[in-house]
Amino acid sequence: MKAAQVLWTTALIAYILKRIDTKPGVFLGMFASEGAAKKFSLTKLKPIGKSTKPIAEKVDFSGSRKEGTSILRKEYDGGFLELMGSNAIWNVKSTTAHFVFVEEPDDANENLNDQGDSIKLLFERTKRVREPKKILGGTPSVKGFSRVEEYINLSDKRVFPIACHDCGEKHVLSFDNVLGWERDDTSGDKHPIYGHHDPDKAFYACPHCGSVWDDFQRRQNIRETVIAAILAGDPYFAWVPTRPSSKIAGFTKLNELYSCLPGVGAAQMVRDYLEAEYYAARGDTNKQIVFINSKLGEPYEFQDGRDDAESLRENANADPESQHRSMLCPVGGLIVTAGVDVQDNRLAIVIRAHGRDRRSWLLYADEIYAKVSTTNENDPVWDELDKILFGAIEHASGSSIYLRAITIDSGGHATDAVYNWVITRQKKYRTVTIMAGKGSSATSNPPVFAHPAPSKALESKRPDKLTKAEKKGVKLYIIGTQRGKDYIADQLTLNARGQNRFHFMREEDLRHDYFDQMLAESKIPDRSGRAKWKQKSGCPCEFWDCEVYAEHAARAVGVPHKTAKDWDNLEITLKQSDLFSEAAPLVPAAKPQPRERAPGAWQRRR
Repeated sequence: MKAAQVLWTTALIAYILKRIDTKPGVFLGMFASEGAAKKFSLTKLKPIGKSTKPIAEKVDFSGSRKEGTSILRKEYDGGFLELMGSNAIWNVKSTTAHFVFVEEPDDANENLNDQGDSIKLLFERTKRVREPKKILGGTPSVKGFSRVEEYINLSDKRVFPIACHDCGEKHVLSFDNVLGWERDDTSGDKHPIYGHHDPDKAFYACPHCGSVWDDFQRRQNIRETVIAAILAGDPYFAWVPTRPSSKIAGFTKLNELYSCLPGVGAAQMVRDYLEAEYYAARGDTNKQIVFINSKLGEPYEFQDGRDDAESLRENANADPESQHRSMLCPVGGLIVTAGVDVQDNRLAIVIRAHGRDRRSWLLYADEIYAKVSTTNENDPVWDELDKILFGAIEHASGSSIYLRAITIDSGGHATDAVYNWVITRQKKYRTVTIMAGKGSSATSNPPVFAHPAPSKALESKRPDKLTKAEKKGVKLYIIGTQRGKDYIADQLTLNARGQNRFHFMREEDLRHDYFDQMLAESKIPDRSGRAKWKQKSGCPCEFWDCEVYAEHAARAVGVPHKTAKDWDNLEITLKQSDLFSEAAPLVPAAKPQPRERAPGAWQRRR
């Protein structure tokens, strides 16, 4: 994981040519696009290869299409080198490779034809090779979503401390040690971008002794550190692993201060920094992102105002409204809804009580672990779900309260079983609104809750034109998950300290990973520049999704639009409910079912 101008590509090419010369085999290289692969071949690989005599004698760089050679394919005795874009990995599906590499992994295709990550698909090509080599490197993008950061986090995270020419102490080069450019004096002319600061006065200072390094001395210190490591027989050549016993060698903290290229120095980095800060203060963070990614070699972290998971836990513990036990509804909770997320091996459930002024309390957040059947509605996991959702919930007033609405995820996992569960439970529990939901993929950012659009004369539709939900007789609700997550994130931002709206439950009953899952997604720009919620790599987010489904259920029964009188009536009903029937849910009576429609026109023609 590195900055943009540190000669990473030259080092990679040196390794490729060394392998061709000393240990040939089948080598595959993947780039973001075929165009990037061609540019690499023509502008970098070709001139270096032609200038390296042992390689020029073995590889044809003329560009002529003979004996299997082309811009993207170079053959030699003992194997070949093939370059490709991340959309063309299927071209080598049956190829076994001894060495594979990925240039700029953050730009590679994340889901190729719904078959998975293009990087993992490339790495699959080495499975049948003993001791294969896999190299991946590039500039990171967004923190939590960067592919190169993901692999660095699995590695031994090596850093490159440089020795000071004066004191001999070593340290990892950091932009924090670039000094001399800041000015407190506000007299004199003010630069339109830099203000009163002077980038040309910038220098690097040793954090141990304060020795001043100009750019020449900085480069010399880098060279001397490497030479000293080689002479000492250091197998890591001055790199220092910060995590032991990892089979992956990771090179990180490689910012532009490590570059020995002309034109790259402290003054230019300060200019780029001041320009980035100037525009960021005016709402344009593009230059700031470029500086952090391409100059510092670090992933950029978008801030959405939410606290970290530990702070959210501390604030919940300090909130007197978040001290109830699991499945005990506080006095203010008068309508209870649930959201269910369906995975291949578990069901995640969140139950939340809602009250006046849009306050809500978490009553339950846990998972049922099982092999969720894709077709069998008699799978025991659904009976376990029933026990959680349809039983009486103890209310702090001494009465019992019941779920009013449920939204269950039906998009992608066990769809048939979900539809069957919805149909059978709708008939059995007529006083509960039970909905099959699916997250919207529309770019228009639809509302969290919207009534399903009526199907065009279902009775007149040909059977082969019916959707799966229509065939099952299920009304499918498309959920505006982007807006739903905006709302939930706002609650965490505004009410993380337990004020007014979003509350949780006591620490001993709350899953340890609940808040981690609530922060498992961040809102970042996609390739079009539109900000969208996206899951961080390796972070489960089922409770986050469940909260959105529970909010969808709340809006389905009109929680945001309840008046003071409505809440008064619900309180009265709650106090009286146990007088009539302990098992009677706190919901209105079911509406009469519509009569079955006559056969449609298409059926009559048949």
